Order: sequence, then C-alpha cells, then structure tokens
Amino acid sequence: MRRALLLSLAIILLLPAAANAASVKLVACVPALEPQARSATFEARVRPLEGSERMQVRFTLQVQQGSLPGWRRVVAPGLDQWLTSHPGVSRYSYSKTVQNLAAPAAYRMVVRFRWLDTGGEALERDRATSRSCRQPDMRPDLGVTWIDVTPPLETGHAHYSVTLHNGGRSAAPAFRVALRVGEEELEPLGVPGLVAGERHVLTFAAPPCAPGAPLTATADALLEVDERNEDDNVLVAPCLP
Repeated sequence: MRRALLLSLAIILLLPAAANAASVKLVACVPALEPQARSATFEARVRPLEGSERMQVRFTLQVQQGSLPGWRRVVAPGLDQWLTSHPGVSRYSYSKTVQNLAAPAAYRMVVRFRWLDTGGEALERDRATSRSCRQPDMRPDLGVTWIDVTPPLETGHAHYSVTLHNGGRSAAPAFRVALRVGEEELEPLGVPGLVAGERHVLTFAAPPCAPGAPLTATADALLEVDERNEDDNVLVAPCLP
C-alpha cells in the first residue's frame, strides 16, 4: 500500500507546470429563435511560466450537429490565429463571442496555449477544451392530440372537437386547421396562435359521420408556421359517435 501511495505522488509531481496555468470556460450561452441572436462566449486564461516573457492563445470552435459523428471545426473570422500578450504580464485573458449559430447543435471551444521566451521561441505548449453550449431548436411544433365527436344535435349536425398542442419552445403565430370527415373536407378554421406548451380545442360543426369513418385533422393546414417538425401535424382517428 505504501509503495502505491508513493507512486501516485510521484506521478502528480511530474505533471507539467502548464497543466494548472491555462484554462478555458464557457461564460455565456444564449439560445434564441432567430440565428443572429444565438451566441456563445468563451474565455481563455493563462499565467506565465518560469522563463516565459509572452503568452499566446489560439481559439478553435467545434460543432456537433445532427447525425454527423464527432466534433467538426468551424471556420469563422477571428478564429484559429495566435493572439499574443504584452511582455511581462502576470495573467493573460481573452474572450471570444461567436454568433449566428445553427440549431439544433452544440458548440465548444478548443484553446491552444504557448509560452514564449525572450527570443520568441516556445518554452511550453498546452491545450484545453470548454464545456459545450447547446443550441436547441426554438421553433414552435404544432400537433393534433385528440379528435372528439358529439352526437348529432337538434340541428342535425355533430360537433367535432379537435385538440391542438404546441410542443415547441416558442409561440406559434396564427394558423388554420383543416378537418376531413370521411371524404368531406370542411372549411378550415383559424387559430390566433399558441404559446409554447399551450393546448387549444377547436370545434367544427358538420353532418354526423358514419361509424368507423376516418376523421383527419391537420394543424397548420396551409403551412403558415415555420415549425421544428412538420411531420406530426396530422391525426387520423375513427368516427366513434
């Protein structure tokens, strides 16, 4: 046991001094609906080592997106170039803010560090990676969750209640909903909008459906809303009067 403890201590003491002298952290991550409003800010910090006169940092932005494997480098102005401190400073810190980010995606910053001697030669090198900034898809996501049928009233019409839901992260503007009873297409009805997470029931009046006939409700029938997922807007249910 004593030998193992001594060996562990030796490994710790042999770590390069640069390991604790440089770091990078994510200081701000701003998701947004519009791409130009999405941003991430990263800050690199580095302290001098014995014999060094200047310090350098180099920012490389990486993205992880969709089904593509791993992290990929992002080419953008102001990245992947060495930034150099003034001589003799006690600490060098530098922040980078990247904007107009794609979503959904995750971003992180890899920073390389160099310590230069009086002749401009590199005494030591190191690198660090920040936490990731996740940019979710903030668009609304409309869907139909339920279709209910009220038996025919004295007017001879039935009421068809269509329950709508916005499962996205932002409000949906006004849109229209279509309902087909069997083979008959009803006049679409309008919804003034749905905030994120809101449910709304829309009622159509039409002749009663035949038992077992398909009822097809479509949210955003005229494609007026830019949604996160356009494939879940339709619900088909059998007529159960």
